[in-house]
Amino acid sequence: MATSELAAVPSHPTILVVEDEQVILEIITCLLQDDGYHVLQARNGMDALSLLEGSKPDLIISDIRMPGMDGFALCEQVRANPDFAQLPFIFLTGRDERADVRRGMGLGADDYLTKPFEPEELLAAVHVRLARAAQTQAAIARAGSSLQDQIIKSLTHEFRTPLSLVVGYTELLESAGQEMNEGDFESVMHGLHAGSRRLVSLVEDFLLLSKLRTGAIAEEIMEDPYPGIAPDQVVRAVAARATGQASAKGIIVAVDCAVPDLMVRIDRQHLEEIIRRLLDNAVKFSKRDGGQIRISTRREQEFWVLGVADDGIGIREEAHAWIFEAFHQVDRSRMEQQGTGVGLTIVKGLVDTYGGRIGVESTPGVGSTFFIWLPLAAE
Repeated sequence: MATSELAAVPSHPTILVVEDEQVILEIITCLLQDDGYHVLQARNGMDALSLLEGSKPDLIISDIRMPGMDGFALCEQVRANPDFAQLPFIFLTGRDERADVRRGMGLGADDYLTKPFEPEELLAAVHVRLARAAQTQAAIARAGSSLQDQIIKSLTHEFRTPLSLVVGYTELLESAGQEMNEGDFESVMHGLHAGSRRLVSLVEDFLLLSKLRTGAIAEEIMEDPYPGIAPDQVVRAVAARATGQASAKGIIVAVDCAVPDLMVRIDRQHLEEIIRRLLDNAVKFSKRDGGQIRISTRREQEFWVLGVADDGIGIREEAHAWIFEAFHQVDRSRMEQQGTGVGLTIVKGLVDTYGGRIGVESTPGVGSTFFIWLPLAAE
């Protein structure tokens, strides 16, 4: 075993052993305790779940065949609990039960040992699984720290302007509000409203990004799947609301919804978020005074496909690999008012969550077309 793996194992881990045969239970317990582990014992799945209510072991070793709740049911219950979703799980199986191994792995088990096993085999499996779990947690912590740093940097930059607007106009109202004429007062209120709305939008963006990154939205969908909706209707509604923003910049929005009878299973608000953000992106990068945005839908096998095309500055080919990553922005120096750089990240996160995919075709100086594919609802 690699030294780096051993070094990653936490000191004095706790292991829950679930085994209905007392002799085997005691043998495993002695082996683990002699190797420095703290051991919890359970004789079946129900006893194990009771222990988990008051403690959080670092690894579970469980027999498959047990009275009452067996190892399969226990593994399902453990994996269904977000607090134990990453907990290493090792199955014990008899030589005539190898057909159960595939089922166990499908339920989320990390490894299995065939009885009878050598002490070294048991300890090696435990060491490896604990080391890999520690490395996974370290990687998650590093990723979380990196995201946190990115959010802090973005917050510092993006929040400064709207906060300055709100604070500045508020101070102006406090000092000279009673002496203002109607026109000046309206200007101040407009500034306050713009700054406030920008702050609300920033907070909503980061909350939604956080829910996507933590899997909270995916869990909500699994617990309560959404009924089918007609996506073309949503496209038309969102496009109608975006027309005013586009018209103010001299941009025409053309809509071609060709599959009005198709249905997809998605929260309407999430679909509106996807479409709105793609349209906002198209308006932002389209040519002013004469630009055109083309929205289209079609069926492609078992997917509903949305396309949003603009005739703007386009995206360099080398940028295609990271445009959906958070806080990455294309040609920031040329297009300063791009926002936080999480819009496309949120779109991709939502599309991925519903089992879809996103893609882009772009030519610098000609324009870009973003496509999303969402699976059709079963008929």
